[in-house]
Order: sequence, then C-alpha cells, then structure tokens
Amino acid sequence: MPLKISIVALLCLIFSVTKAQIKLTSGQYTTEDGYYTVTINFSDNELTLIEPNRTSVYSRLTGNVFRFVHPTNKIDYRIEVMDPSTIQTFKPDPASGRFTLRLSSKDATANNEQFKKYFALAEKYKAKMLSDKKDAQLWSFCAAAAMARSSMNDDGFKEYAKKVSASIKLIITNKTNCPCEDAIPAAIWNSTN
Repeated sequence: MPLKISIVALLCLIFSVTKAQIKLTSGQYTTEDGYYTVTINFSDNELTLIEPNRTSVYSRLTGNVFRFVHPTNKIDYRIEVMDPSTIQTFKPDPASGRFTLRLSSKDATANNEQFKKYFALAEKYKAKMLSDKKDAQLWSFCAAAAMARSSMNDDGFKEYAKKVSASIKLIITNKTNCPCEDAIPAAIWNSTN
C-alpha cells in the first residue's frame, strides 16, 4: 500500500510541475509603452531574446523563470513567463523592478538593417556635437532621435520623435524644416508644434 501511495504522489508532483510550466508563444514582444520591441524564440528549456544589437540565450532556472548572466559585466538577468503571451524582465534584486512585455505583431520591431542604418546616423550626429559646439544641443537631439529610431517600434518612435521635435523647435529659429530629416521624418516634424 505505501508503494501505491508513493507512486500516486510522484505522478501528482510530475503533473503539477509540467502543468505549472507555461509554453510561451515565440514572436515579437513589446514593452507596455511601445518604445521597445524584441524577438523571443522559445523552446522547452531555453528562451532566446533577440534585440537589434545583440542576442541572449536564457536557460530555464526553475518553473517559468529563465536566466542569463552577461559574459562581460556578469549582471544576472531574469525573464519570467507570466502567460503564453506575456513576460516580465527583472534582475534578482527586488529593488530593480520588473518590466512587462506582451506579444505584438510580427513586424513591430526594428530589424538589424534598420538598427545599423540609424545607429550609424546617431554616431554621425554625435560627431557633429563635437565638431559644431555652438549647436551641440541641436545635434544631441538629432542623435537621440536616430538612436531611438534604430531600436524602437514605429508607434514608440513616433511618440518619442514628436517630443524631440518639440524640443528642437524651442532652440532653432527656422522651424519650417527639420535640421535632421534623415532621423526625424518630415511628417512627424510638421505635425509637432
């Protein structure tokens, strides 16, 4: 009789562990504010997080929590699968807080080519900040817009670019033309007061 109870208890334990593990849907995940989108590929024991500038492979730590330790700075990052279309990113330190990302449309993120193009553009404007010191603030806004465009989804970038456009318009005299249309599209510039 005790053997029978042990087998039933073991089966219940195995069932509860497998049931507790949530199968995440692979795809594009976006922060709640829409500013950042990543690609996540999910398998039973690994979760691959693909950002425009890097790829990180998280290993299952326990249950629905995955872990990645950055090889250079040794920072411990965690991702918890909340349901099939929601994750939360965090560090083990409770004071660091959690960020929620939800499954979004397939084409919502910046691709690698977009990242390279706008990252290079941001570097160009950063160089102008150093060479044209009298307009350094202007070029820093242009650099920020280009950097945001390299990694944000379209909705997040539009909102951010409107704020940058409004800030630029406060410091320039000719407000009709954007000084960095390659970073901020004319349609966004013209729609901002």
